[in-house]
Amino acid sequence: MVVPALLALLFSISTTGTLPRSSLEPLFDGENAATLARTLSVEYPSRVPGSEGARQAARWYAETVRALGLTTEEDVWSEDLADLGTVELRNVVTVVPGRSEETIVLVAHRDNAGTGQPLGDNASGTAALIELARGFAPQEFGPDPLPNRTLVLVSTDAGAYGGAGAERFASTSPLARTAIAVVVLDGLGGTGRPHLAIAGDQPVSPARALVRTAAVRVEEQVGSMPSLPSLPTQLVDLGIPFAAGEQGRFLGHDIAAVTLTTQQPNSSDVPGDAVSAVGVRRLGQLGRATEALLSSLDSSVGGAFRTPDSLFFADRAASGWTVRLSLVLAVVPFALGLVDLIVRGRRRRLPFRPALRALRARIGVALVGALLVGIGALGGVFPTGSSLPLPPFTDGLETPPIGGLILLLSLLAIAWLAARRRLTRVRPTAPEERLAGLAVALAAIGLVAVVLAVAKPYALVFVLPSLYAWLWLPIERRFWQRLVLFAVGLVGPVAALFILGRELGISIVGAALYTVGLATVGYVSLGSALLALVWLAAAAQIGAVAFGRYAPYADGVEPPPPGMFRSALRRVS
Repeated sequence: MVVPALLALLFSISTTGTLPRSSLEPLFDGENAATLARTLSVEYPSRVPGSEGARQAARWYAETVRALGLTTEEDVWSEDLADLGTVELRNVVTVVPGRSEETIVLVAHRDNAGTGQPLGDNASGTAALIELARGFAPQEFGPDPLPNRTLVLVSTDAGAYGGAGAERFASTSPLARTAIAVVVLDGLGGTGRPHLAIAGDQPVSPARALVRTAAVRVEEQVGSMPSLPSLPTQLVDLGIPFAAGEQGRFLGHDIAAVTLTTQQPNSSDVPGDAVSAVGVRRLGQLGRATEALLSSLDSSVGGAFRTPDSLFFADRAASGWTVRLSLVLAVVPFALGLVDLIVRGRRRRLPFRPALRALRARIGVALVGALLVGIGALGGVFPTGSSLPLPPFTDGLETPPIGGLILLLSLLAIAWLAARRRLTRVRPTAPEERLAGLAVALAAIGLVAVVLAVAKPYALVFVLPSLYAWLWLPIERRFWQRLVLFAVGLVGPVAALFILGRELGISIVGAALYTVGLATVGYVSLGSALLALVWLAAAAQIGAVAFGRYAPYADGVEPPPPGMFRSALRRVS
């Protein structure tokens, strides 16, 4: 059943089209842009959203653009950001009218994380935005340049704090609704290899032609193709889905967008402000590439670029529907094996009821853990704020509240010890009881897989290893065999945390805390969190079987004695 889907996936791999290049040579001045970047960095070194430095930087940007003869509009609003609380933010928007009401949007955030903090420092992107605006400024002699489509330049706020400014513009501005494409500039003055970020807040991707054209325009100026996220990274970003860059906010609203940067994932190279000779040269190259890309988009025929889900590698791409079909069909053999196991188990009268109660107890402990995480968020242990990606330099990662985490873990341990009284072995467990415990846990994981197949097919990449490794888990063979198969089943979530940590430059433990933070701010949906809890509870039960620690609930007594909650209710009544 899976082979035809894999063949369809292979046949869907094809080269992507490229928009034609304009006959006019780019006029972007890298030296002038570098001067603007230095001015912004020196005069306003701290541009933390909501601070006086951020307000002054917004005013400087608006005055610089107005000096070119262009008009600006300021959008001011309040946003609740992790680590900062509710702050006042500002987007500065410049519109260059074109022959068509369709828009091409160029975005760069101007904020950073503070003095001496290079993370999120995008003075070079802001400077490039101003230098690109210069090419569309009114001319003293000759006709003013008039693009085919309306050009919108947006200097966003809080780009280093989850892209709040980009989300504001994408969700509220009528200029975003008519956009055919968005190009985000972030850290163009670094010394690293150019990179294209394509992940979105939804399991979608930018149009193939947009990604390919952006890559070719960069290659023409730099001499080499920009890098793309690896295939595992793309699968993780589609499965969560997760996007650290501002392009993710636009893709979340089905607006095709890419981010051009020099910052590589998990790289110590900082996207600087073009203070070095290499940075100035790279800023000039990427500025000219962006100008050429805008010309290609402006002269393109047709409407807005679509946002299908695709997997990109080199100069080719695979259709997302074939990937989703392959993942969904990969669940079918497991489902057939599971149904056969349960039917045979019922025929042999396996004790499923105590196994179900044991799984229920473990799910209850997982829900208690989720409740404690919510309490920890209210107490400041975990971040809260708008439903935006957290910055990798959030306080919860750089200086984690050890005391609060220990307290929450202690409360979770107490809840587990209370539930464990009904799950402790008081006698040797029979093979039929262990098999029942395994089958019930596999059924729970299978239910999670079915829900994901319907709602979030890409998330199956995290679950599929556990389906097949644990389906073959022997209950009577050697301990090391059970241990190996159990570890293989954990590959999906562990690999996802490793890839996420590598993408953000944090440890795997930090990635786990970061993922919890994504849930507490609401970026990860409640439904996804609940599915993860059910999977964790089922994994705990399978682990108990694998390590020889499984016991049926209340030693298999029928009917079981009342548990902690029922006993408490009886005392109250």
